[in-house]
Amino acid sequence: MTKGFTRNFKPFEVLEEGQIEGIWAGALSVLEETGLLFEVEEPKALKILDDGGCTVDYDARRVKFPSHLVEECLRQCPDSFRLEARDPENDLVVGGNRVYIRPGPGRQFLNLETFEGREPTRKEFYEAVTVYDALDNLHVFHSNSPCFSFQGVNPAMANIETYVARARNSTKVNWFAELFRNHMFIIEITRVLGARGHFSIGSASPLAWSDAAITALMAAVEAGIPASLGGGSVWGASAPATIAGEMITNLAEAAGPIVLVQLMDPGHPVMARDYTFPQNMRTGAPFFGNIANGLAAAVLNQCWRKYGIPSCNIEAAVPNSKMMDFQSAYEKGMNALAMAISGAHIVWLHGTVAGELTAHPIQAILDDDIAGMVGRFLQGVEVSDETLAVDLIKKVGPLPGHYLSTGHTREWWRREQFIPKAADLSTLSQWQKEGKKTCLDYARERMEEILATHKVARPLTPSQEEEIERILAEAREYHRKREEG
Repeated sequence: MTKGFTRNFKPFEVLEEGQIEGIWAGALSVLEETGLLFEVEEPKALKILDDGGCTVDYDARRVKFPSHLVEECLRQCPDSFRLEARDPENDLVVGGNRVYIRPGPGRQFLNLETFEGREPTRKEFYEAVTVYDALDNLHVFHSNSPCFSFQGVNPAMANIETYVARARNSTKVNWFAELFRNHMFIIEITRVLGARGHFSIGSASPLAWSDAAITALMAAVEAGIPASLGGGSVWGASAPATIAGEMITNLAEAAGPIVLVQLMDPGHPVMARDYTFPQNMRTGAPFFGNIANGLAAAVLNQCWRKYGIPSCNIEAAVPNSKMMDFQSAYEKGMNALAMAISGAHIVWLHGTVAGELTAHPIQAILDDDIAGMVGRFLQGVEVSDETLAVDLIKKVGPLPGHYLSTGHTREWWRREQFIPKAADLSTLSQWQKEGKKTCLDYARERMEEILATHKVARPLTPSQEEEIERILAEAREYHRKREEG
């Protein structure tokens, strides 16, 4: 059984078909005439691209891609694929009208008293994973969620240790990214778990890819693991300041490695992702939470839909607000809805508070209500004899008739409404009598309830724990030698 939401209407489109064609023409021209920098240490990737028909300067590590080859490879990508969790009940089928929600990153754990960041304890990290596992509208984990790491962990081991923490405390799909050349250990752990997951790899904007990213990408392809690729630019700094211009660099940065993937394994599943933001010209920092992020994501989704390639939007997860407040809610909610209705297959949302600097499970509980509202909107409106209720309307008639006691109301009110779990739904008089509780109060109560009652559906077996500990020991020794060398 797959989980998630289904968009029951045509994706919202920002641009006309001719405008999409113009953006793609620009991206193909950049790939063919300027190309991408592949800063690889070994020539293996360059040789594959050379043999496949690209123009390769081995000394400069510059690759130029013929337009016909790029389009041929993009059309080879499947329009849907399966992400495998260690519990098949949580497998996800990416593509079509399915929409999944996943958490955002958090470099540190938010202190709820000072709203400053600090490194979480191991216990806090494991509890946060438990909360995320219990949330109905969070469907997949990411390598930097709930936080980048926890106390007592070598920074070079962070994405391995956190991957294991998520595997121990959740059966949802576990997404991972390349950091510190740990892909070989993570791939080995996926085999122990029996879960393919997903590999996320980002560019070094503008128009460049690092050796670590390309090495990890090739390893993922060889292991049969789906991959997402995309840009990470800041508009006006490492990409043009316009949405149309940054879209060209974004598409070019993703399409080049997709050619490499398809030359290695035609039909290998990929997803296009982006992690781009406008630059705040007052501060020089990325402008998190800007509605332009949702607009650009809508254009990106429409561009990749031309080739039937699933897309992933990241920016809704990353608000500019430093607190769990009104600003955070509108920055996240408006962008998440724009992304979901415009065709995104995965939307990042839960947990992040300030940029990607802090995160907290209480924020994730609040975000789960945003996700549920987005999911209800995607469900759309059912129009049938039963929902039109013409016979019922005639039967009830004018006043003093009413619908409260009808079977139709009892059956349909829950199906038509979304009921949030961490919101104040009382009347004003009730709210005053019951202590004037806020959504933060309800979220704290829900977190306490989850930690007291929720258990992972399928704990790791003793043999899996033994194998994972062996891999962790091997990884720790590997990084110890690298640091000494």
